Amino acid sequence: MSKKNIVSLLAVGGLALGLSAGSASAQGNEFELSKKTNETQMLKEKPLSQDLINSRGFEELEKDIKNSESHLQKTLAKMGMRSTSSASNDEDYILEVEYNDTFNTANSSSYDTPTIGQLLPLYDVDFHKVVVPVNGVLLLAGTTNSYAIDLGFFATQKDFVNSDKLVYIGTEVEDGVVYQAYQAKGGTYYAAVYDMDNDYYDDNTEDDLYAIATGFVDNVPPNAPTVNRVDNNDVSVTGKGESGATITVKNGSTVLGSAKAASNGSYSVKIAAQKTGAKLTVTAKDKAGNLSVTVNATVVDGTPPSKPTVNKVDNNDKVVTGKAEANSTVAVKRGSSVLGTTKAASNGTFSITIPVQGAGAKLDVTAKDSAGNVSQPTSVKVADVIAPTKPTINKVDSNDKVVTGKAEYNSTITVKNGKTVLGTSKTAKSGSFSVSIPVQKAGVKLTVTAKDGAGNVSSPSSVTVIKH
Repeated sequence: MSKKNIVSLLAVGGLALGLSAGSASAQGNEFELSKKTNETQMLKEKPLSQDLINSRGFEELEKDIKNSESHLQKTLAKMGMRSTSSASNDEDYILEVEYNDTFNTANSSSYDTPTIGQLLPLYDVDFHKVVVPVNGVLLLAGTTNSYAIDLGFFATQKDFVNSDKLVYIGTEVEDGVVYQAYQAKGGTYYAAVYDMDNDYYDDNTEDDLYAIATGFVDNVPPNAPTVNRVDNNDVSVTGKGESGATITVKNGSTVLGSAKAASNGSYSVKIAAQKTGAKLTVTAKDKAGNLSVTVNATVVDGTPPSKPTVNKVDNNDKVVTGKAEANSTVAVKRGSSVLGTTKAASNGTFSITIPVQGAGAKLDVTAKDSAGNVSQPTSVKVADVIAPTKPTINKVDSNDKVVTGKAEYNSTITVKNGKTVLGTSKTAKSGSFSVSIPVQKAGVKLTVTAKDGAGNVSSPSSVTVIKH
């Protein structure tokens, strides 16, 4: 390739930035539009970064384009032209297929195989469709077997539209081959190829060929992974990241574990349980080796407090007392109703004001720590400490062998003469009672009490036996 070729190709390296969006139409003269793009482009000789040159995608492109140079002379017979040697195998390269002079008739290119073509007749422009799979760097390289071709090539969007979807990065020249790079968003683009000296004279023959190759480098890091809550009981870190990316979890410089994200992006990395407060870092690395930004996760307390201890609660009490984890929030519930809450003191004691509850009510008491972990409930039954009301007693005479009256339902009625128990009985559902006793003399004073199921004894009711 001549020095003129190389200088011209360097100038073409940034052509994709030349025209504003919508300033050109695919229905126009593509050669003139390509030329205009070149003329309006501010020429920038930007060298490619060493990282990009050392990338696998660049190395594969370099190999393809250099291999194509040995095929250029061998290709003539394949294209039905004069040649002194046989054509290469189909797998070695793709042959240009006319008509490919517009965006709509562009040939399809391959990242694995270079394309060989001609620039005939005068003002011929060849378009080759390139599909960029994901955001990354689109690479182009071109070479020719002829000094008659002042090879021009560049990447562009359809109809020469200009936007930030395709941005020229720079150019590199190695051994007479020009390489171009464009930062591209995933989508379809076109490599335009033309002879830049067609303005002056048409000296191309059927023996004059060019080769163009495309490459791709994924240089875009994955999005930062999402990380679900991690507590001190967890033996895995879960979340979502880029499909197929390797998720790595570290504590400081120590790698705790890694795993690949599934096709839907979900991941689960096995780790040893970490202490509360430990600072974990999580990253995603894609197949190309691009590393996401680091996501930080602090291990939270996932261990609930112990069950609170609760002192006896009776049907006179307006507070519930006991002990729980220091500084935890203690709650008293009856069913789903919260009766009261308070914070346990530094020594764990608590006192919660509640409405007075009926005997037999079941209360649940829980403790919640600052991390939101809730203890198992401690259940307590409200004790009955309220004695029954005094029984009412019917008249008793010196012939009666029973004492009757009314008292609290299901209470035990006791009849005494002084300290002597004369008889006992339980009240019926209606509260009535009938206690069998020995016949008592007129003037004897009897006392009657009621004792409920909790053992609470009423005040005594007195009755004097009258003469029959």
